[in-house]
Amino acid sequence: MPLYHPFLISAARASRLVEVLKYKPVDRKVRPVPTTLPEEFRIVRRAPADILADLPQLPLHPPSFSPGLRYTQERYDEYPVDIAGWLSEEERRLVEWLVLTHEHVFAWEENEKGAFTRELFDPILLPTIEHTPWVMKNIPIPPGIYEDVCQVLKTKIEAQVYEPSNSSYRSKWFCVLKKDKKSLRLVHDLQPLNTVAIQDVSTLPSTEDIVDKFGGRACYGGLDLLVAFDQRELDVRSRDMTTFQTPFGAYRLTSIPMGYTNSMQILQGDVTFIFRDEIPHITDPFADDCNVKGPASRYELEDGTEETILGNLGIRRFIWEHCENMNRILHRMGKFGGTFSGKKLLFCVPELEILGYTVHYQGRSPDVSKVQKIKDWPPCETVTEVRGFLGTCGLVRIFIKGFATLARPLINLTRKDAIFEWTTETQESMDVIKEAVCECPMLTPIDYNSDKGVILAVDSSHIAVGFVLLQETTKGKRRPARFGSIAWNERESRYSQAKLELYGLFRAMKAYRIYIIGVKQLTVEVDAKYIKGMLNNPDILPSASVNRWIAGIKLFRFTLVHVPGIDHKAPDGLSRRRRAAEDPISDDDVEEWIDNSYCFFMHAHNKISQAPRATSHEGFQQRLADTASCAPRKATGASIVLNINTTADTTASIPRSENAIKQDARINEIRDFLNSLHTRPEASVEYTRRLVAAASKYFLKESSLWKRDPGGNHKLVMEEDGRLGILRRAHDELGHKGKFAVRAHITQRFWWPALDQDVAWYLRTCHQCQLRQLTKILIPPPVVHPAPMFMRWHIDTMFMPKRGGFRYIVHARCSLGAWPEFRPLRSENAKAIGAFIFEQILCRWGAVHEIISDNGKPFVAALEFLAKRYNIRHIKISAYNSRANGVIERRHRDVREAIVKTCEGDLTKWLDVLPSVFWAERCTVMRSTGLSPFEMSTGIEPRFPWDIIEANWLVDELDSMTYCELVAIRARQLQRRDSDLELIDARIRKSRFLSREQFIRDNAKRIVDYNFQPGTLVLIRNTQVEAELDRKTKPRYYGPLSVVRRTTGGSYTLAELDGSISKTNFAAFRIVPYHPRQKASVQVTPEPEPSKERIGPQRDKEIEDEETASSASDSEDSSA
Repeated sequence: MPLYHPFLISAARASRLVEVLKYKPVDRKVRPVPTTLPEEFRIVRRAPADILADLPQLPLHPPSFSPGLRYTQERYDEYPVDIAGWLSEEERRLVEWLVLTHEHVFAWEENEKGAFTRELFDPILLPTIEHTPWVMKNIPIPPGIYEDVCQVLKTKIEAQVYEPSNSSYRSKWFCVLKKDKKSLRLVHDLQPLNTVAIQDVSTLPSTEDIVDKFGGRACYGGLDLLVAFDQRELDVRSRDMTTFQTPFGAYRLTSIPMGYTNSMQILQGDVTFIFRDEIPHITDPFADDCNVKGPASRYELEDGTEETILGNLGIRRFIWEHCENMNRILHRMGKFGGTFSGKKLLFCVPELEILGYTVHYQGRSPDVSKVQKIKDWPPCETVTEVRGFLGTCGLVRIFIKGFATLARPLINLTRKDAIFEWTTETQESMDVIKEAVCECPMLTPIDYNSDKGVILAVDSSHIAVGFVLLQETTKGKRRPARFGSIAWNERESRYSQAKLELYGLFRAMKAYRIYIIGVKQLTVEVDAKYIKGMLNNPDILPSASVNRWIAGIKLFRFTLVHVPGIDHKAPDGLSRRRRAAEDPISDDDVEEWIDNSYCFFMHAHNKISQAPRATSHEGFQQRLADTASCAPRKATGASIVLNINTTADTTASIPRSENAIKQDARINEIRDFLNSLHTRPEASVEYTRRLVAAASKYFLKESSLWKRDPGGNHKLVMEEDGRLGILRRAHDELGHKGKFAVRAHITQRFWWPALDQDVAWYLRTCHQCQLRQLTKILIPPPVVHPAPMFMRWHIDTMFMPKRGGFRYIVHARCSLGAWPEFRPLRSENAKAIGAFIFEQILCRWGAVHEIISDNGKPFVAALEFLAKRYNIRHIKISAYNSRANGVIERRHRDVREAIVKTCEGDLTKWLDVLPSVFWAERCTVMRSTGLSPFEMSTGIEPRFPWDIIEANWLVDELDSMTYCELVAIRARQLQRRDSDLELIDARIRKSRFLSREQFIRDNAKRIVDYNFQPGTLVLIRNTQVEAELDRKTKPRYYGPLSVVRRTTGGSYTLAELDGSISKTNFAAFRIVPYHPRQKASVQVTPEPEPSKERIGPQRDKEIEDEETASSASDSEDSSA
């Protein structure tokens, strides 16, 4: 970036360059990093406690001036406080006393400048991302200003703004002229820093808003922080990044740099924090400009004088109030350590220049310097200079009536492919604009606290819509607040006049909505009488777009007044101005703000042109009265009527949530509003706005409420007493379909609040759908802890093809060693089962503590007898819960598969191979323990035929040993027996827990534990039919039953709804919740009777098949 000497360019040409080359090209802009700000970079600000405790009190009779330490006699003479010459002697003394009292808050020289105290404002740590230090080449200092630059550097070093540095960074810097055209300002080029800095997205306040709030005040105070950035300390850890090379060596900044990307945000945050209690009624700071608003009135008396204070007739009341405000402002800044510029101090002036405008008691007007710049603008030589001139004039266009019309010849020069030619017409256009700028009227801000009416005058033509915002004064006059106009595009200009007038009102209220919100009495003036009728009767021009415009207009509460065209000149003139080049380009969707205001989406283009009419088929009105029917489809097709009965179901009611009740109440409010087009008298503006927004989506047709649809398929809004009938007909009478199908049937014709929730409730509580549901839940399989050897047995029977009169196998297993015992049976009865247990288990392995079986009658009868005689505990698993007896159920498959394979498919041989199969079971090594049941039971390895054939069981001849030695060896073996059994027990436990974990992982989505509480209604899974060939037509669940309690083992005790308690318990995996439509009357489906073809052993076979399909593991010892 070159360092231009200020005197190398002529003043006129420089002025034009400033306007034309105001902004940096986009490709050269440097943007900060948009990322999350780490907590360590948060800016911390603190306020002193009771900051106004020691606020100085204004003296009623201020003393004469006496020099202070800073406010010396020389400065008193050089910088008088009453530069406007409008203060009285007493008022001037009061102002001088205030300046002298707060002289520590002012600085006239660089070395007097203060800084925000570290106790309240922590030093700024610049947030950056990881980066490599940069080294930039220095810009040479022109010899002609070398000494001046060195003097500026020395001043900064003496003020401790710069300090020596020896970092690995180096940035560029250059000089520019200050506004006085004499002094130099050093500017640091920190673009490399800005590329790695984390972005602060806070923004400065709108200049238009600030200036508008300052207009119309009795007096003003102008305060400007002296080199504001130098008053905010920079953290030591960030200073190296600001290092730059000077003729005196390398230096770095100790305060936040001016060119840093977040400096303005930091400064704005500081001054806003300091004056937060004075905003917005006293001040609205903008960066380093802390201007103060005077009172809203000068308290004029009837004789033309101004009210004075009690005790001193020489001080006017508004001056005294302004000094009180200035006293607090200066006191607050002094507490934080900041300093204002004494040279720029404007303590009490009748008008003030703020951000390009002049504000005064009459309102605001363009800044004289801006006006003079426009007035002295020379003839343009290029299109770029024409754009610069129009852009500068755009700052004051709100003061000029018909600006675009006056600038039309100049605007034509900026069009694409236009030949640039400066003619007499373009020069006259420029002269007219200059004259209009010099004679523009004062604009007065709207007083929102006043009861005086505010007028929005609107007029539309085929060119544009013009509008003026005015407010009445106490004298009955109207004072303009702002002028505006919006030019139509080609499509909009072809609207009919009636549509243009309505659309123009809509666009005007949209453009000025930010200014008319909060107005107490708003009057809208138009010169078209029919607008009022269009607002009250939307069907005059029935279309979706017109309805949306009307909805947008009715968001505001106002009085519509017709004004004859001859008295409607101001907006009429603005409506005839054509589009200017600098006019903002309107959004593609000018109605989007309505959607944002309503907080929901409204379709912009409705395919039908008018409200639905029942003209597409005969007798529609009669059917509408008798039954709930669908809305008319497209006007070209016949309407479809769902002939259903909407009579309310007297045996059930739809449960309503609090939100659904509120929505129903809202629908009733909308119905009442559409009937009367009036809201409650006490309704607020916000309530009315939202109600109008919501009502725009509905319409009434012969007392029925309809919901609009953008495709023309409007929906009838069902009353509460007819909704259950709709649900019943759409679900029960149309095949008990799922949620999507039922909802599709209904939403094609009807609508009501919480429709989806009601459909879901109805389907969830449908009795038939619950009985036919496919839900199958699982529970984690129980881990059966092994008991000591032969103390616990698991027993069950297997059904086999009849052979030699035998058709059953009774099968038992030890819980620890898995030793199998078996016996073929001719019939499954208590005598045969009892004999097997006594002979094969008790007489062979001794007394037994527990035997686990299912609820089969033979087992119950046999073990009831044995339990009394031998004190055996019989544990019965819950019905159809074979997993609870998994130790034996899992082994059924191994035995059955071994029998089938050994028979080579000829099952008539199963009785012959049965002993060899069970011998194989006894001597097969188990994966979990690494031992066979034979070895675990006897302590020795089994001998197989190949051991004898191959003689591998023979060992070398042992040395002879005595009888005592042999007994000693056997004793040692017996001593190890207990430790071996403990090891086997631990391995089995570990294996079973691993199998359980694997089962949980594989079936995580199907495992559910409802943990039903007593009294809960549940359905029972009809497990007995799941293996039948004709199971597809049978109910998958039956019930409901009521939960009595949950057992310690996890199963449930259930009862019929008449109170009869079931004798058997039910496994948790068979139970699912039942959702009754009403608890007063519940439909019950009893447990199906077993089929005649089903016999006891067949049930066992089906359970075995089920266990095979759902086995959690293929390991031989799986307990699942």
